[in-house]
Amino acid sequence: MLARAGHAQLWVLIEHPGPWPKSAPGAVLPDALVRRIESAGGPVRLALIRRPRDRNVVEPRWILAWSDGVRQWMREGTVAGYGDLVNLPFESSARGEEPDVGVARHSQIFAVCTHGKKDACCAELGRPIVNALAAVDGADVWECTHIGGDRFAANMIALPAGLYFSRLGPESAVVTAREVLSGRVPLGHLRGRAALSPSAQVAEHILRERTGLDAIDAIEQVCETTTPDGSVAVDMRIAGRDYRVLVRQGPPEPAFRHGCVAETAVTWHRWIIDSVDERSIADR
Repeated sequence: MLARAGHAQLWVLIEHPGPWPKSAPGAVLPDALVRRIESAGGPVRLALIRRPRDRNVVEPRWILAWSDGVRQWMREGTVAGYGDLVNLPFESSARGEEPDVGVARHSQIFAVCTHGKKDACCAELGRPIVNALAAVDGADVWECTHIGGDRFAANMIALPAGLYFSRLGPESAVVTAREVLSGRVPLGHLRGRAALSPSAQVAEHILRERTGLDAIDAIEQVCETTTPDGSVAVDMRIAGRDYRVLVRQGPPEPAFRHGCVAETAVTWHRWIIDSVDERSIADR
């Protein structure tokens, strides 16, 4: 599941108590709002969120969370009705410009997919994660609609960094959340950082694995170049050190069945890492 995090830099989270049909969030929000968000430009992800045990929503909360892998910010607020959200500055937010709306948010968010109408695995495997995370001090936990990768359930996204964690169980979710709250990236269930391309997700994972660097905000610069043979050279500065990782996509893996729906078969391509080199000033 390495580097299978869906690409998103701006996350638009909107509180909605449910029920969530299979086609949510689009089916439960005003059409004009959905169109505004979809036309914002850039990699944007819209998701509904709700508190695990409180479905009484008087003034829905909205959260904008943005990261490009190096910088990040969050803003939040409430509105009287969903139609009012159409006035949020989605276009400039998608460009990474922190808006002067709502208030700045500094505490992290953990959103766990429990969208059972979309995929039964999300509800069956996600809800025990939500319950387990209630024991983690300082963890702001929400249920959310589909965030991609049903085959990797249970899925959790940590914002604003946009870290996807998958195939979680109650115990591993607790350990993961505590590490993230401490400012570290645990690799055991890391699917990838949504703000980065798949190739850069591979590079981040292998560099952290080999160097032991685990600070969430360690990435300082990312640049990608496609080589003549089709590989991707990822130049990444992490914790003041410069690396080049050569990555390419390998052949498809054999199809396999997963999850709660027996007839569901999936496959993917594995990643091949050709080289990992630390670069000196002379190499730059």
